[in-house]
Amino acid sequence: MRITDVRALPVQMASSWLNEGLIANPMSIYPLYREKRSSWYGPMTTAVVVIDTDEGIRGLGTVGGGKAKVAPVIIEDQFKSLLIGQNPFDVELLWEQMYRASQFYGRRGLVINVISGIDIALWDLVGKALGQPVFNLIGGKTKEKIPAYVTGNLTERHLEEGFHDVKLAVLFGPADGKEGLRKNVEMVRKTRELIGTDGDIMLDCYMAMDVRYAIALANAVREFNVLWIEEPVPPDQIDSYRRIKDAVPDIMITGGEHEFTRYGFRDLIEKRAVDILQPDIYRAGGVSELKKVAAMASAYNLPVIPHGVGAPTYHFIMATPNAPRAEFVDIFVHGNRPLLKGDVQPRNGFVELSDAPGFGYDLDEEVMSGQAQVALIW
Repeated sequence: MRITDVRALPVQMASSWLNEGLIANPMSIYPLYREKRSSWYGPMTTAVVVIDTDEGIRGLGTVGGGKAKVAPVIIEDQFKSLLIGQNPFDVELLWEQMYRASQFYGRRGLVINVISGIDIALWDLVGKALGQPVFNLIGGKTKEKIPAYVTGNLTERHLEEGFHDVKLAVLFGPADGKEGLRKNVEMVRKTRELIGTDGDIMLDCYMAMDVRYAIALANAVREFNVLWIEEPVPPDQIDSYRRIKDAVPDIMITGGEHEFTRYGFRDLIEKRAVDILQPDIYRAGGVSELKKVAAMASAYNLPVIPHGVGAPTYHFIMATPNAPRAEFVDIFVHGNRPLLKGDVQPRNGFVELSDAPGFGYDLDEEVMSGQAQVALIW
């Protein structure tokens, strides 16, 4: 079997509470950009990577990061020439060649997002060729079903949907002063009252804080038994992660959503900067790279709980012993559709995967033609 074509199909992403609501973020310190992320994001796009073969088997992957409109240029300009005519089963070789060939302008960010989509499509293709779900190819089941927590601030809705554990998007950051901190604490208090004593509460800070504020927030919510505080500072401030972690040993500090490849996660692991690693499979390098990240983490007894939704994420978790649970981001609340038809979603707080070959999804022609609003791939 040989690869005959590789292409990326960009898709405009619909609005959601994530980019249109008030949520603390790294631009919140500027009044002009405080109210909503869309004020500084610009247009958000994802892309479906399609890989065809001479045997008629096709693989599909997704490019993360929100700026996938330029993915076709990167593929056409370089990666396509590295992939056409190659054996799609040589997934590791192809990953390494794409990474090495793009180092002079890549290494992180958009280029790795594109490699991620290609890698995911290759795994989907191989699974379809062998008639096996991807989780069987990368380790088999390590659990029968995956516990899932939900990210979003509509806790009453989420409880009705069967979720017990919630991750709240923190609304206010350092620029909002003591009043903003008080409002954050009040949101946590109300959530604890709603979910009771047994459910987990996590806080997503989305790079919005500094060391002092993160420590103050952790101390202020301690009585509500918060499990972790996520991505409190920008990703390059690894020493700040460690300072926060050391200051609040009774609440876990997590991160990695905006980190790339095994090399970036090596630094987080070796500096013991976080208690949980949260790579995004659509950004950090795809299935192949997340396998390496999880292997490194296991040697340090670190859990890996990937950021994001979708079948590639869930297949990875299913096959990874130190990946105990999954995230589900409530990006469908306004009626938006999954990017790919048949993509799996949690039910009653759990993800269950079928034995369908590959990732079990296919192209959605209405989404690809722009006739349906596609949910944000965060």
